Amino acid sequence: MPKQLTKTLGDFNVSTDILRQGFASLAGNKPELNDLGIIFEVGLTDLSLFPNIKLSDSATYMDYLEKWIKEYADATANPPSRRKASPKGSCSDPAIQTIVQIAMNADETFAARMAAYHNLFMSAENIQGNLLEEYISVSTRPYGWIWCNGNVLRAIDFCSSDGAVLLQIKNKSNTENSSSSAIRTGTTIEKWYRLGTRTVAGQKLPAYKWDSLNNIINAHVTTGIATDCNMNEDSYQEFLRNITSQNTDIISDK
Repeated sequence: MPKQLTKTLGDFNVSTDILRQGFASLAGNKPELNDLGIIFEVGLTDLSLFPNIKLSDSATYMDYLEKWIKEYADATANPPSRRKASPKGSCSDPAIQTIVQIAMNADETFAARMAAYHNLFMSAENIQGNLLEEYISVSTRPYGWIWCNGNVLRAIDFCSSDGAVLLQIKNKSNTENSSSSAIRTGTTIEKWYRLGTRTVAGQKLPAYKWDSLNNIINAHVTTGIATDCNMNEDSYQEFLRNITSQNTDIISDK
């Protein structure tokens, strides 16, 4: 079996002109890859933006590009709203159910039902970040913003169509990992998160950050659209209701 290595596009020491030719030969004139062409040009400005991909030791830059394009195409063809949830990869700990059952003075049936509800909430939490990106994509595309779907650029979820502004999206302020923080250091990647926390009379309440995101989008519109982007929590929740009613298998209680 060929040895597998993790490589990024910059590891191949190929000129940007040759990379452009390689991408063009693989992408052709497929309209579904038009946005990827723009994303590709953004990446060429700094090759470290391209993600690590597992390839054989003998792989060429064309092998990298082929797999990179496929990851985007697969993600675009199967957006988060259409995906079916899979059961979690490990078993539940029976001791946890015992603790809940005794503490709540509940019978085994009730405790098992609560465990299933817990799985549903965890499943919803796992998919929500991707659904948030899909909502933002639908809302911002008319303003010239492109969804970097499929992890095609490191720590970047959206870019303006002229490549001038890069944007990282998080659901909460505490959901960023250290690697994405390191990538953003010294770059021009904007960061936005949807949900913060405010305290009212000692109670922790949601503090939504949609106005900040609208400001980022409206400050860099690359199309001729006249109206301002106005994403908000009500609109996002309505998007989630529509998606879930059409695809109830989007979460799992297993």
